[in-house]
Amino acid sequence: MDRDELERWLQAEEGGHEDAADAAFAHLFASVPKVEPAPAFVEQAVTAAWRWRARRRRLVAMAWAAAVLLLVSGVVFAYAASPRLASAGIKTFAFLSGHAVPWLVAYTRVAMEWWWTLGRVGSVIVSAVITPGRAAAIVGVELFGILALFALLRIAGAGRLGDAKI
Repeated sequence: MDRDELERWLQAEEGGHEDAADAAFAHLFASVPKVEPAPAFVEQAVTAAWRWRARRRRLVAMAWAAAVLLLVSGVVFAYAASPRLASAGIKTFAFLSGHAVPWLVAYTRVAMEWWWTLGRVGSVIVSAVITPGRAAAIVGVELFGILALFALLRIAGAGRLGDAKI
């Protein structure tokens, strides 16, 4: 790089001369020598890239081979051990269900007895409440409550308590 070109560009920038600064900048970079790689560097870079590509392909092939080997060995193991595993699975299921089913039946029986008890209590309460005299009293109380609610709504809608007309 030429030192004089650098000085001219810096002085033009400091002086505020935009066109002169642009021209000096173009001359500065035109004087920068071009760097070209040596043939040995290019050869080493290309060789390294090809080696990396070959290594990557080998690794992918080995990974696929390992996956296939694991799959085949798993299938062979499952096929060879299936009679033993099947009998062990059936025995485990029979043991667990043999111990769980009686408890399930017992808990279901207790739950159903509670529901039947609640049903009996509910039917007794309903038969005590729904007698003709009590039914008339309940209807009367409901009608009085509806009338009171209607009156409260009219009072609240009037805006002032003195303006309410029932």
